[in-house]
Amino acid sequence: MYVHSENLKLFATNENDEELKRLITDYSDISPLSEVRLYPEKMPNKQIFRIEEENMLIGEISLRTIKWYNRKAQVSIFIAQSFQGQGYGKKALHTLIQYAFNTINLERLEAEIVAFNPHSEKLFISCGFQKEGCLRKAKYFDGSYYDILCYGLLREEYKPPEKAAHPHFTPSGETIR
Repeated sequence: MYVHSENLKLFATNENDEELKRLITDYSDISPLSEVRLYPEKMPNKQIFRIEEENMLIGEISLRTIKWYNRKAQVSIFIAQSFQGQGYGKKALHTLIQYAFNTINLERLEAEIVAFNPHSEKLFISCGFQKEGCLRKAKYFDGSYYDILCYGLLREEYKPPEKAAHPHFTPSGETIR
């Protein structure tokens, strides 16, 4: 398959294209390319955690679209409706932020929040995330388009809660308190 415009053709290929591998030999040539080319070995691009208390499943929190070279990831959180408004989301988000910055050495976290979810926006702001922009009408849901609000948090901006327990993580990801 290919796409063309006048004399230019774009041929579909993959990262194992031998001709491209030979062409891209100098780091200065590949520095703007994706980290997949820089680090072809399989590195996880997401980490998903169950949120539990006393063996009760409360929700999920995750790091997605992890970019190891750029040291950043997107944060996603879901709390079951029956547990919302009880502080579980904030505790889980603080725990994940500390893990991301202190254990796996990320520099930046990002969150995309659909504009019709003000509770999620308030949660991320309360943990130090700053609004960085808006993707206009970027989410189609239930017959309508909605804006996506973009938030970010840098390692040097994060202030953990004063009385929060600092979690420790084992290599398997299990939390030790």
